[in-house]
Amino acid sequence: MNDFTESFPDRFTDDNYEHRWEFKEDILQLESEHKKRVIDLGWYPEFDADGQYTLMLVDVSEENGEGSFYWNKLIEYRSRSIEEIRMKIEEFLRT
Repeated sequence: MNDFTESFPDRFTDDNYEHRWEFKEDILQLESEHKKRVIDLGWYPEFDADGQYTLMLVDVSEENGEGSFYWNKLIEYRSRSIEEIRMKIEEFLRT
């Protein structure tokens, strides 16, 4: 899933912002089956002008016995800056 766009968090100041739908919880998810890791990006609180991007690197190597996996958060990073988030995603991809 990839809904990470060239949005403008600085312009998102209230509920009248025409692109507020871009600031949702499920923006980007990258999964590496080989490394058993997931990179997850969302805006929290969702659709909230006071929110920020939350980027997580998650280990998913431990099965929960029900056919899915536990999300063990390794790193969490928060920012309103798209450029900072991009740099962190690149860092997480190298991890």
